[in-house]
Amino acid sequence: MVENNIGLQLLTAPFRLEVKKRSDKIINYFLLTYFLLGFVLAYFYDTWLVAFGIGSLSLLAYYSVKLILPASNLYQYVLSVVLGTFMAQFIYQMHGLFEMHFTAFIGSAILITYQNWKLQIPMLIVVIAHHSVFSYLQNTGVDGIYFTQLDFLDLQTFVIHIILAGVIFFICGLWAYQLKKYSETHIMQTVEMAKLQKEALLSIERKRNEEALEKSNSELRKSNAELDKFVYSVSHDLRAPLTSMLGIIDISEEVTEDPFINKNLGFLKSSIKKLDVFIADILHYSRNSRLEVVKEQVDFRQLTNEVMDKFKFMCRKTPAIKVDIDIIEDSPFVCDKQRLVIVFNNLISNAIRYHSPVAESPFINISVHSKPEEVFISVKDNGIGVKKELQEKIFNMFYRISPNSEGSGLGLYIVKETIEKLNGRIEIESELGTGTEFKILIPNVQLN
Repeated sequence: MVENNIGLQLLTAPFRLEVKKRSDKIINYFLLTYFLLGFVLAYFYDTWLVAFGIGSLSLLAYYSVKLILPASNLYQYVLSVVLGTFMAQFIYQMHGLFEMHFTAFIGSAILITYQNWKLQIPMLIVVIAHHSVFSYLQNTGVDGIYFTQLDFLDLQTFVIHIILAGVIFFICGLWAYQLKKYSETHIMQTVEMAKLQKEALLSIERKRNEEALEKSNSELRKSNAELDKFVYSVSHDLRAPLTSMLGIIDISEEVTEDPFINKNLGFLKSSIKKLDVFIADILHYSRNSRLEVVKEQVDFRQLTNEVMDKFKFMCRKTPAIKVDIDIIEDSPFVCDKQRLVIVFNNLISNAIRYHSPVAESPFINISVHSKPEEVFISVKDNGIGVKKELQEKIFNMFYRISPNSEGSGLGLYIVKETIEKLNGRIEIESELGTGTEFKILIPNVQLN
């Protein structure tokens, strides 16, 4: 309930401030009229001192409180007393004319504009006190009271007079209360209507966004389907001729003994293999970016053996490289095996390709430690290494350390993209002429 009241006050604060400003403006004109009316009455009844003295003090009381306490509503209650005081002044100036009693009721009606029923109370107290004191004094024979033109005001007439005044003040207070409630209700309804309109607009906007998203998804699915066809075409229609060309070159090398031709065939064969590797890298990148992660239990011993089988030919060319594999599997590990194969393929092939020709005992150390929450993978070598200033760039697309570097410049980029697809991370520690170590951390997806 308290929170609702605070919320209501915050919502209606601007409106109440506007009501206050508007009412203050009306009261300025009203008080000026009352003050001047006193001088008009003074002209006919020779009550200049009363008109100037009482009227000035009343205005001074009102405006001084308003000036001293601008943030307070106390001046409004002072106003209620001032309006009752003007009534007493006019009754006195008119020598007890009964009709001047109604000037209090006019002030009571004006106070409704503030929409605060409590403002009726001070004026009612002034009216009761004034009528009680002055009627008593007049009834006891005191001269110059000018409360009523009657010689004597009996108790019954006095009581009826006060009751009727109380009824008028009650009605005006009730109007002020009802007007405030109506205003608050109207504001709340306006706010609720604005909320409903906003929700309706948001709903329309959301529906439009959903339709636009569905359209985009449809177009994306269409593009992916076309890309799948292209990837299939590249994989079969483009790589197949390359494989045939390599076969023809192998046959040509066997049937010819001309050193010049064999040398050129070797150049051609090397170029075709580079092109084939580049196409394979493009395929890996395309599949990694589009395909979802496949969850399956990974046997790292089997995986590393399968990968090393592919590099037997490369190892024959560099037989001095010693490969050590250390596998520790504390718990089953679930991940995308094919993506892990891509990572191992690239890192091991780089370690072989960029071994140091001057190292006395070239080596590649592959270690895997599988834990319940993650797996740690390290591929370390004592190859040619990478300069410190270049280590941040080696994961960039198409970056090659030198123009003479082998490969497409996509290998490590694909490794990083693949590991990030698995929510893992990769770091490099390397020193030129000493070697390189890639450290990889990949979470166990069965925990998700």
